[in-house]
Amino acid sequence: MSNFRETLSYCGLADLGFRGPKFTWCRGKATSLIQERLDRMLGNREWMDLFPNSRVHHLNLRGSDHRPLLVELLRADEFSILGKSWKRGRFHFEEAWVDEASCNNIIKEHWNSRSADSLDGVAGKLRLCASDLAKWNLESFRSLKLQVRNMKTIFNRVDKQLSSHNWKEHQRLEKALFALRYKEERY
Repeated sequence: MSNFRETLSYCGLADLGFRGPKFTWCRGKATSLIQERLDRMLGNREWMDLFPNSRVHHLNLRGSDHRPLLVELLRADEFSILGKSWKRGRFHFEEAWVDEASCNNIIKEHWNSRSADSLDGVAGKLRLCASDLAKWNLESFRSLKLQVRNMKTIFNRVDKQLSSHNWKEHQRLEKALFALRYKEERY
C-alpha cells in the first residue's frame, strides 16, 4: 500500500471526492456485511484545473459487489442540473439566499465535508459549494416570479370576496404575498 501511495504522490494524483453512498464495495450478508471505499477517481492538478466543477457519483449497486462510478466532466464555466450542462458567468452570492434554510444546509454540508479536502482544501470546498449553490439557485428561485403571480391571483380573488369568513385566510395570503415580494425585491 505504501508503494501505491508513493506512486500517487509521485504522479501528483489526488482523490476527486464523491457524492452518494460512502462505500463502493460490499460483501457478506445482512448480519455480517463488510463495506469499504475501494474504488476512487483520481486526477492531477492539470485535470482539476481543466474540469474544476466535475463531480464523481457513486451509483447504486446493480448485479455487482462494486458500485459503478460516474464522472461528470464540467469545465470552470459550466455546471450540471440533472445531467444537462449549463454555461454560467462569475459566481456571486445573493443576499436573498441568507433566509433560506436549504442554502445554509448546502454551505454546512460542503464546509464540514471531508470529500473536498482532497481537491485543494478551502479553495476546493468553496468551488464545490459555489457550484451547488448555483444549481440550487436555478432550481429554487427561477420560479419566484411565477410564485408571486400565482399568489397575487389567489390574493385578489379572496380580497374581492372579503368577509368575516375568509378574513384569516386573507391575512395569511397577504403575509405570504408580502414575503414573496420581499424575497423577489432582494433577489
